[in-house]
Amino acid sequence: MPVFFFNRKTKYHFFISVLFILFILHFSFGKGLAATILDIYSMSKDNDPILQAAHAKHQATQEQRSQAIAQMLPTISASGQTGRIFQDIHSSDNAVYGIGETDYQSTTLSLTLTQPLFHWELITGLQQAKAEILRSEAEYRLAEQELILRVAERYLQVLAAQDMQTFVQAEQSAVHQHYELARQQFKKGLIPITDLHDAKARKATVDAQVIEAQNLLDDAHQGIWEITGQDIGTLNPLHSVIPLQGPQPVDMETWIKAAQSQNMALRLRKYAVEVAGKEVSRLQAGHYPTVDLVGTYEDEDTEGSLYGGGSELATSEIMVKVNIPIFQGGMVSSRVRAAKQNQTVARQELIREERQVLRKTRRAFLGVQTALSKVEALKQSVESNKLALQAKQRGYLSGLYDSLSVLDAERDLSMTQQEYAKARYEYLLNGLMLKQSTDNLSLRELEQLAQLFE
Repeated sequence: MPVFFFNRKTKYHFFISVLFILFILHFSFGKGLAATILDIYSMSKDNDPILQAAHAKHQATQEQRSQAIAQMLPTISASGQTGRIFQDIHSSDNAVYGIGETDYQSTTLSLTLTQPLFHWELITGLQQAKAEILRSEAEYRLAEQELILRVAERYLQVLAAQDMQTFVQAEQSAVHQHYELARQQFKKGLIPITDLHDAKARKATVDAQVIEAQNLLDDAHQGIWEITGQDIGTLNPLHSVIPLQGPQPVDMETWIKAAQSQNMALRLRKYAVEVAGKEVSRLQAGHYPTVDLVGTYEDEDTEGSLYGGGSELATSEIMVKVNIPIFQGGMVSSRVRAAKQNQTVARQELIREERQVLRKTRRAFLGVQTALSKVEALKQSVESNKLALQAKQRGYLSGLYDSLSVLDAERDLSMTQQEYAKARYEYLLNGLMLKQSTDNLSLRELEQLAQLFE
């Protein structure tokens, strides 16, 4: 194994080299490399407050089963008391009692064990806790899916804002060049003043659009910061060509049936109805008798008594205690009525969720198909608008077109480019929404999506 020896000068140069390499690496990874959608998801999973709150809530709900079981197990309690008793016996017909004042110390220690034998509210409480845990698991699973959607949506929003800024800036550059050309031609008397005014007005409009595009991009970056807690610079753009495929299977009814049986939000509502039903049953148990096994042990040490002498008495008891509620002021009945109304609320929310799932599934399915058609149509439209702009620019120089025609062509090209980019993002996002509707959205789908970016 080789051994290296460094003198002071060599050590100094080596140290400087290491610092330089670390600086370059930091600069490259911190500034030069673009963040991928998986990077954003990884940061969001650790920092998104919505997911973190859902995780904490899920963990807290897990304890309900332990708490329900604990109420069915025996409880043991111990108590003790000590004090000094003062008595003044004035007279007594009992010959064994003395006459006069006396005082003595008395200490009592007791131990009580209570084992519930029959408590219907405890039985239904355990069933309710199990249903609540299932509901919580569905809620957390839904929060994970929604995080994937939010990451994809925020990521695509930034790309869309970047595209808008790029296209608007390109339009701004073209409009400024056209304005300068129109100004020179007006000076030479080649065009009327209306053409110059048109160019000047469009220049002011596109300058305002550039500012708006910058603000939208800043807001989109803030959307990333909101879920990651970090400032993200450049994002990986979408490839210029991506595979486009319609929903598989192609039948909408198949997707709707799958959503009705598998959708996580719908499953969550079903568990909520079950929890509400168990709450009604648990509160109705307030009318039922309860049975407990009670065992007590008591040790009483008294240094004196009415009889004049002290004693120590140990008492053990075991009994079955039955409690039959007869009248509690109508409290139980009132709570049951309220619980039944809450059960109705849960059922109505289930109906609402079913309808929303149906609508969202249809919208996502049709959204994928519509985006596919728009992508193909807008792609051809972009090429056509480029050719039209070139033709009008040449025609303007020869006097075939006026200034407004060229400006409109530049605006049409910019808007078509933005719509084309937006349609591609809508296609990807609707695809993820469609998969979520059938509980098929996971990290795997995000990994597949990541392959479509540069």
